[in-house]
Amino acid sequence: MRLVRLGRKKKSGGGPIHRPPSNERVLKPALKRRLTLLAAFIILVISTTKSIQPAGSDYIMDAKGVAMETIYADQPFKAVDIAATRQAQDAAAEAVPDHFRVDEESVMEHLADFDERVAALAAKRPSIEKAVRQALLESTSDESTQSVVLAAVREVAAAMVEHPPFDEIANADYLAPWLAPSAESIPERIFEGEEHPEPEKNARTSDLSHANASPLPKHAQTIALHPSEEQAMAFTQADWLTDICRTSLEYVLYFGVIDPETLKATGRAIDAQTPVQREIVVLREKQVADMEKSTRFVRADAPVLSKAARLLRDHIRAAGQGTPLSGSLDATENWSDLHNAAFVVASLSLGETLKYDPDTEALRQKARDEVVPIMIQYKAGEQIQQKGLDWTEQSSVAYNALIEAKKAGHQQHSSFYAMLAANSILVALVLWGVAWALPLLVPDRGDTLSRDLSLSLLVMCGTLLIARVIVILQLPGYIVPVAAGAILLAILINTRVAATTSLYTAVLLSVLCDYDWRILIVSGSMSLAGVFSIYKVRKRSDMSMAAVKSTVIGLAAFVAATLATDSRFDDLWTRLGPSALNVVLSGLACLFLVPGLLPPLERLFGITTDIQLLEYSDLNNEVLSRMAIEVPATYAHSLMLGQLAEAACMAIGANGLLARVCAYYHDIGKLRRPEYFSENQIGANVHDSLSPRMSARAISAHVTEGAEMAREFHLPKPLIDAIYEHHGTCRISFFYEQALAQQKHGGLLEEDFRYPGPKPQSRETAILMICDAAESAVRSLKNPNEERVRELVDKIISNRAEDRQFDECALTLKDLDTIEEVVTKRVQTGLHRRIAYPNQKTEPDEQRTELESVKRGMKDEY
Repeated sequence: MRLVRLGRKKKSGGGPIHRPPSNERVLKPALKRRLTLLAAFIILVISTTKSIQPAGSDYIMDAKGVAMETIYADQPFKAVDIAATRQAQDAAAEAVPDHFRVDEESVMEHLADFDERVAALAAKRPSIEKAVRQALLESTSDESTQSVVLAAVREVAAAMVEHPPFDEIANADYLAPWLAPSAESIPERIFEGEEHPEPEKNARTSDLSHANASPLPKHAQTIALHPSEEQAMAFTQADWLTDICRTSLEYVLYFGVIDPETLKATGRAIDAQTPVQREIVVLREKQVADMEKSTRFVRADAPVLSKAARLLRDHIRAAGQGTPLSGSLDATENWSDLHNAAFVVASLSLGETLKYDPDTEALRQKARDEVVPIMIQYKAGEQIQQKGLDWTEQSSVAYNALIEAKKAGHQQHSSFYAMLAANSILVALVLWGVAWALPLLVPDRGDTLSRDLSLSLLVMCGTLLIARVIVILQLPGYIVPVAAGAILLAILINTRVAATTSLYTAVLLSVLCDYDWRILIVSGSMSLAGVFSIYKVRKRSDMSMAAVKSTVIGLAAFVAATLATDSRFDDLWTRLGPSALNVVLSGLACLFLVPGLLPPLERLFGITTDIQLLEYSDLNNEVLSRMAIEVPATYAHSLMLGQLAEAACMAIGANGLLARVCAYYHDIGKLRRPEYFSENQIGANVHDSLSPRMSARAISAHVTEGAEMAREFHLPKPLIDAIYEHHGTCRISFFYEQALAQQKHGGLLEEDFRYPGPKPQSRETAILMICDAAESAVRSLKNPNEERVRELVDKIISNRAEDRQFDECALTLKDLDTIEEVVTKRVQTGLHRRIAYPNQKTEPDEQRTELESVKRGMKDEY
């Protein structure tokens, strides 16, 4: 490329963006960075210092896995004897008896069952009366009234024991006392040849009158009953049995009945040497008669069904004694028979009413907690844990007891201050490294240095705060999603900053996790894998793929670190499982954290990522759709310019996607007044009626108006910058030359014929400037070939360089040579000729050709 070597003297360039530096504007970013570093220093020191606790507070080390060194006691101390204390706790728990509670619902069910049986007996009374009367009428004087009635009753009872609910009774005689009517209610028999007795006589006086009167002939047939009309018989004896049975049954049920199988199921094995006699406790919400609210039983004397049956029999016997049925015709000859009959019927409704009380386990746990720990004395120099062996529960407790003993010796404050000082030094070194490395890792971005520093420190502090919470919850450090912060920084800033910051974060994380170098290896490996997997993001699935790759690399690093430190291989893979799962969970967290945090961080820090640019590259959005309809020539030019600028950027390592999207929007200001631009003119040229100064102002206005429209449509800052910078402060030469020709006596200001600028601040906008001019100007060439196109592109670049338009961007001479080569080839391939049809002029008029060249050249500048 043929560039004229320029002097150092700058030409005057357009004005509003050149502001004189002031001390306020210089000091303000520096002060902001200092405050940011101070805030980050405080947060990181608090996050990494775990022992912020007063002396004597509990501190339990998570001593698990294989011991990395042999631990000896450096002073005498006492620790809990785990085995002896646990044995004492078990003995205290065994001393708590099983508790059973009387279930009110079960009691009511059994009493209701008894009432149903009694009701079934009562329902048979009409049948009993009928059977008794029939039997008396069919009897003779040789049979006593008692025997006749008893025979009739037993016949009904025999039929009842064949069917529920009395089919469990083997002998019908047990039902007879419940069915027999009272003696005084049985009618009197009148035999053949006998006068009617007085109405007030009862059966017993009748039998007595028969005894005192003249003897009746044998086998005298009963001819009538007195009274002759059927009157209801009384069943006083059955009602009396019902009362004493229900009372006794209710007492026994509330006293408690337990099934032997239930008692057996709650029994627990007990050491034969333990002097504990097995007992149970029965709890009652309702107390009947002389019961207590709770009763303690030796397990062998528990109220099982058999013992409850004996208690029911004894209670019925005691309730019936002293209350004989006087003056009645008993169905049995003595009280023993009545007692047996009552017990048999009542026992049919006897059942389990005790249920296991779940509060028993709480009482046992309370007994465990109340046991005073049994201590064991360790001597100074005694070994606590051997290197290469797994930490045991006893050795872990002993080691933590040693730490507590040191705290009790008033060493807590000194150790805390030492840890605080150490962490402060480490954090200060890390922040110093970040602050000094950032300008080297983000070259030529002084305007965004404070922003990038704030973002890096925010991600670092957020990661360490999450790690602090995880450590407080006693979760392993492998689960901290360090890779998520690294991937976010790689997308928002660049891979160099992301890699450096994530490594510093991994160092502080290992400090938080008791200087565990394995945490440093695993988290550092995951972070670097995520960063190097996402140096270019063109779709959101790239973030998921980066998280997956970081998880795989993290697992490999974890396995390697574990194999390097674990001396046991017998169950290595079993012990690897839980920690490896934590690494996987950390990778899964990246899948959700990165997409979730990326949009708010983009808005908070005003960063435009490639993902946002891809969204704005959609040609169907509102702005580009309007351009396609209202200014189709400008729209076509923008699309072609986008491809050209992207190719040039890719050739020198710049952001081609940014250049392409900027090209799409760089001329949106022409939507306001499209008729002022040659490519959109049809018919007369509006500039023919304007002065050169007014035409220049109208042309340059599309820059400021385009920026206003970009803000109205909320376009990101890089697109607005491209609108301002794609012409820089270039001179609008066509109208400037016209103005010079019209004003030959001077008084013309060149600044009135320049674009407002600023000059290109980035390589992308500088390339956009070159491609914009080249793509327009090359169309004015007659019979273009590669050499003529190359000369034109070289001239455009040289003119911009002479005008010092590239002074504020990072383009080098080598970059300009590369850009020239790419633009020449791309423009040449984009030009093509069409065949001339028969009635067409094959050679255009020379004057017309020059006019078109002028108009095409004007497109370069307005």
